[in-house]
Parts: sequence; C-alpha cells; structure tokens
Amino acid sequence: MRRLVLLALIFSLAPMLSAQTGKVEQQVLQAEKDRFAAMIKGDRPALEKLLADDLTYTHSSALFESKEQFIKSVTSGNIDYVSIVPSESDWKVRVNGNVAIVNGVAAVNVIDTGKDLKIKIRYTTIHTNRGGSWQLQAWQATRFPA
Repeated sequence: MRRLVLLALIFSLAPMLSAQTGKVEQQVLQAEKDRFAAMIKGDRPALEKLLADDLTYTHSSALFESKEQFIKSVTSGNIDYVSIVPSESDWKVRVNGNVAIVNGVAAVNVIDTGKDLKIKIRYTTIHTNRGGSWQLQAWQATRFPA
C-alpha cells in the first residue's frame, strides 16, 4: 500500500516538476535573447548585468575575451553586431541546479574591425544563476563552413 501511495505521489508531482523545469529553461532562453539585444544595441548596463564577472567569451574567429574586453569591443564599435537571429528550433537547454548549458544555432551579421560578415554559427553557452538572475559565464562559437 505504501508503494502505491508513493507512486501516486510521484506521478502527481511529475507535471509540476516538469513545468518548473520548463519555466527555468524559459528564463535562461530569455537571458540569451536579452543578451543578443544588448549586443546589437551596444548596451553597456545591460551587458554588465547579463555577463558574469568571470566570463570567458570565445568568438567564432577564436578571439578570446574577458567580460571587460568583450563589453569594450561591443560598446566601442570595434565589433558591431547588426543582427543576431537564433534558430529557436535548434535550442537545447539543460539545467542542473544553478548551472544551465545552452546549445544553439544563429545567423549573425557583424561588422568586425570594418569587415561586414554574415555568418552562421553553432554555439554553446554556460549560464549560472547568481542572486536569482541568469548570467552568461562562457560562450564558445564555431562557424558553419561557407
């Protein structure tokens, strides 16, 4: 009888746990969307909030930047993100406690030190939940072949 009650309890809680997981995944993806928008606008205050202090950002060109270096590149115009269009159907989010890993694909139009580039990338991000907000801690991108 105890097993039957325990099984009933587990099955009754499963939808709530699934809904909670879905809510967290949506929060992480919203942080991704907000960061992409801040990159396009060159919005330093938003980037300061959305990027972890210990950020490691590896561009598809293999350029490696810290948080401050990345923000300076984006806000100075050295790197000008014209558009970033993620393929939402390609997003895969895995959440483990306060850490989330996102895999995705995006079409990016960027002017990088004067060169107008239109590229498609596959990327992996690591987000951490600090103080109730999801922050990007690591970015790694690879270009699709031209």
